[in-house]
Amino acid sequence: MKLFRSFAVAAALVLAIAGTALASPENPTTDEVLSAYQNAVKVYEWFEHDPLPTQGRERFDSGYMMYYLVSDPQIKTMMDLKQRVRDTFTDSLASFIMSENKMYRQNDKQLFVAPMAKKKNPKRGVPTLTVKKISDDKYIVTAQTPVYTDAAKTTLEKTETVEFPYVRTAKGWRFAYFESLL
Repeated sequence: MKLFRSFAVAAALVLAIAGTALASPENPTTDEVLSAYQNAVKVYEWFEHDPLPTQGRERFDSGYMMYYLVSDPQIKTMMDLKQRVRDTFTDSLASFIMSENKMYRQNDKQLFVAPMAKKKNPKRGVPTLTVKKISDDKYIVTAQTPVYTDAAKTTLEKTETVEFPYVRTAKGWRFAYFESLL
């Protein structure tokens, strides 16, 4: 029994050290912040330019818009969608995103999406990202996006800079501001 207890304590110690080496939620690495940013882009774009996928067949008519069944296996209900948004953004931003939502509806305990995504701006280039730690509770992801005079992206018109605060909340790290760069 003593041998088993010693082994368990040693295993717990190894796991604790390994967890610290992988950067805890207390102190995310630059790569972890950038990964969180990429996830936030994905989630935010579900409401802007890139809605959740559908199988294109099953649909319902709300009276003013046709909605199609979402085919993402991880997001089957409106609660699943809301949880994903709440896991990514602060409570106030998540509430705002969901309150402005007209793309998603639930019907018969299933999530449906309307085909009403905004068009992407073909004159916008790929943003350059930097991460700066402001305090123990806040990082800033800065995106500098080139905007060209034409869709061929031959002549630079300007560079737009947007800052995305990534803050520690009682529920973990979340983005406090977000917008589409597409």
